[in-house]
Amino acid sequence: MIPRPVLCLVSALALCPGDAPAAVPALRLCPEFQTQDPPKPKTPVDLQAEREKLRETDVLAWKKLPVKSMAEVVDPKKESEPLEIPDSVTAEEKAKMEELMKKAKDGAGAKADRALREFEKMGYPALLFIINQLREIDYKNTDAALWGMRLNTTLMNITMGVHTGYVAVDLGEEMDPRKAQWNAKTVREWVNAVKKEWPTREKFDEFITKRKAKKEAELEGGGEKKADPPKGK
Repeated sequence: MIPRPVLCLVSALALCPGDAPAAVPALRLCPEFQTQDPPKPKTPVDLQAEREKLRETDVLAWKKLPVKSMAEVVDPKKESEPLEIPDSVTAEEKAKMEELMKKAKDGAGAKADRALREFEKMGYPALLFIINQLREIDYKNTDAALWGMRLNTTLMNITMGVHTGYVAVDLGEEMDPRKAQWNAKTVREWVNAVKKEWPTREKFDEFITKRKAKKEAELEGGGEKKADPPKGK
C-alpha cells in the first residue's frame, strides 16, 4: 500500500507501479571502456543491506518535517477530494462495505480482523471506500491514528504491497505533530494514486493480475525479476 517530502511521499508513488518505460537506445562506449569487466552482480547480502538502509530512511524521515505544533497539521479533507464511487460498484457492494466498516469499528480483536479481511476480498470497491474513510480520520489523535494504521494495512493487502509510508503508531503514545503531519499527508498520496494509476476497476484489476503474475514468478524462481519502475510525484 502508493513519496517526496519523502512521504512515501517517499514511497508513495513508487507504491504505484505502472507500465515499464520505453526502452532506451544502447550506449556506445569509448574503446578504453569496452575492455573493462562488467560490474559484479549484487549478492543477497548486498541487496538486504540496501533494503535496510532504505527502510531506515523511510522510518525516520517524518522526524525531519518542520512541524512544531498540532495546529500546523493538515486536514486531509482540505488536501484532497473524496474519491467518486463509480456506477460499476453495485448497491449490494456499497451496503456490504458500510456493514463491514461498522463491524470493524465497533468490534474488537478477531471480529474486527475478520471484517477487514472481508474488505480485502472485495478489491477495487473496498480500495475507494477505505481511502475515503482515511480522509475522515484525525491523525493528531493517537487512537484515531491507530485506526488509520489498520486501514492502511488493509489497503496494502488489497494492492498486494503498495503503501504510502504510513508511520507506525503505538498504543497510548503521545502523538508527535511531525508524525501526525506525515500520516495525514499519506491520504492525499492514496487519492492521487487512484486517480493516476487506477481510475477504473478495469485498470486496477489489470494491475493486480500483473502483480500476481510477477510475484508468482519470483516465488517460483522463474522468469526475469524486474524492479517496479519508479514514479514521480
